[in-house]
Amino acid sequence: MSLLAVGTAAAATGIRVQPYGVTAKGEPVERVVLENARGMRLVYIDYGATLVAADVADRHGKRRNVVLSLPDLAAFEKTRGRYGAIIGRYAGRIGNAGYTLDGKRVSLHANSRGVFIHGDPDPYDKRVWRRQDFADRASIGSIYRLHSPDGDQNFPGAMDISVTYRLLRDSDEFRIEYRAVSSAPTVLNLTNHVYFNLGGAAAGVEGMQTHRFQIDADRYAETDALRVPTGVLRGVAGTPLDFRAGGSVSARLRAPQDTPLQAPNGGLAGYDHSLLFSKKDGAYARVATIADTASGTRMEVWTSEPSVQLYSVNGFDGKEVGSEGVGYQRYGAFAFETQHLPDSPNHPEFPSTALYPGQRFESTTSFRFSATAPRR
Repeated sequence: MSLLAVGTAAAATGIRVQPYGVTAKGEPVERVVLENARGMRLVYIDYGATLVAADVADRHGKRRNVVLSLPDLAAFEKTRGRYGAIIGRYAGRIGNAGYTLDGKRVSLHANSRGVFIHGDPDPYDKRVWRRQDFADRASIGSIYRLHSPDGDQNFPGAMDISVTYRLLRDSDEFRIEYRAVSSAPTVLNLTNHVYFNLGGAAAGVEGMQTHRFQIDADRYAETDALRVPTGVLRGVAGTPLDFRAGGSVSARLRAPQDTPLQAPNGGLAGYDHSLLFSKKDGAYARVATIADTASGTRMEVWTSEPSVQLYSVNGFDGKEVGSEGVGYQRYGAFAFETQHLPDSPNHPEFPSTALYPGQRFESTTSFRFSATAPRR
């Protein structure tokens, strides 16, 4: 629920707040629509602090939503797809469902394969976040807050987390800003699990075939049969994970499969890999440019995070119908989850995810949209 009364004056800032429904637990959820001076819209809901739409322009100036989402609150409560939601306390896998920090062993909840993943079974994407809307000279948006008590998901330390969604007034850009403090030594890895298709959320597999990815990452995390990092960081050169000079995810999926795209245990092949950026650790920099050559829509990603989980929605099967009324298909979108590496607490050589009392975790990721000139 918003902490800012949204009336006529607030509406003039480009912020609209609408009822979205009530959860099965009886919690009211609101939907926020931001619109800037250029006509870009960003939409999100309080449940999971979930992004549900981003309307951006193609080369002809036509705006379309490029974020995959579901039709209603009940669908978001039911899904395991984590569409556009905040993931925490720890995004990604932690092997053997535990880690040791400063000599103390922390045991976490294990899934059926003995791995902790994405905060299950009580993840942040299944909670209603508190919201405060804001408007300043350069941007409009909302600050989402969540108090995570000591022992939440078995992690030590009471933690106060804020996630800001910020739409710039004069450019097609939105930012996600993360902040957190903890009362005890712990680990933290936050991300947003948004799925994109720059040809439009309903464009599907055919739309993805015209996407081109350029990613400034020179290493990837080798994983075992459970998709848990082994601790080895390998060079991307000569592998399907090398996007430094640009390439097509779809074309590489159609090519004869070889490691590291081959799925372990006979699972679905595809991208679900952690790529380590070439930039200096902690630096805020552009790390990727992703363009749809058909629509002309282009997205730059800037982040202070050291890595990304690139995922080609390998688990989609067409059965889950999106907000456009179309079933989402395998390889019909991509996730670009800026974060720290999975299983970092068990690998001291990885960028650290430890957070101590008196420290403040801060991270920013920006998505900047533009369009190529119309074809002649």
